[in-house]
Amino acid sequence: MSQLTIYLDPETQRKVEIAARRESVSLSRWAREHLAKAADAESASAWDHLSTFSGTIDETFEVPPREKDHRPVPNFDS
Repeated sequence: MSQLTIYLDPETQRKVEIAARRESVSLSRWAREHLAKAADAESASAWDHLSTFSGTIDETFEVPPREKDHRPVPNFDS
């Protein structure tokens, strides 16, 4: 299994720790499961999961349009 290092601000770290405790799993398992769900989404986007941590998305939130010249995501299946 590969490893990934991420940097979290203190508030996000606190929220992730609470969420992992609530689900009775380790931080590593919580992150792995939630990252896997996000990556499996057909149109995976960071904006889709923003409300998990920030609590700022409600019915008035509009996802910003994608930049036209964004880098393509490589196909890992080939």
